[in-house]
Amino acid sequence: MNTKLEIINKFRSPDNQVVLQAVEALRARGWLADGTLQSRTFCRAQLQGADLMGADLSGVDFHQARLDWSDLSGANLRGAKFTRAILILANLAGAQLHGADFYKANLRGVIHLSDQQLSTVSRLWGTTMPDGLPYDGRYNLPGDIALALWNKVDLHNPDEMAAFYDVSTPVYLQGQGLEAVQAFQPFALAAS
Repeated sequence: MNTKLEIINKFRSPDNQVVLQAVEALRARGWLADGTLQSRTFCRAQLQGADLMGADLSGVDFHQARLDWSDLSGANLRGAKFTRAILILANLAGAQLHGADFYKANLRGVIHLSDQQLSTVSRLWGTTMPDGLPYDGRYNLPGDIALALWNKVDLHNPDEMAAFYDVSTPVYLQGQGLEAVQAFQPFALAAS
């Protein structure tokens, strides 16, 4: 019988089937939802098709992980890092995303992902959104704003902001909308 640590270490296997078996072993023992995996590092993990429904994955580092077709519904993903991760066709219904980092992630075809969920994440800069288009800055996320400031982008210049997000100025402005601009201005002024 494998110990908890031995099972967790299988998440680092390059073989997707080994990783999926480890996920099921953790689920069977109640270790997916009890916080066992919190703040672990699973960079480049091969989690395609994984059933991570209801898992507590808060603070987990999924840098460059493959989560295509995975079920993350109801999962606690607060503060998780999905930088450059691939989540094509993943299910994020009811997932808690507060403070999660999706820098340059691929969310193409992700299902059950709401604007409300996305508005709570830390960063979406460079992300491919569920519709296949690049993120246009519409949520004015703190991590994106910090990155723009670090790059000396004028937050009040729509042309510079559009270039920063690598979208056209009309697309950037459309994403901002009147309500978003009003919410954005006080933050931008406070950040200056």
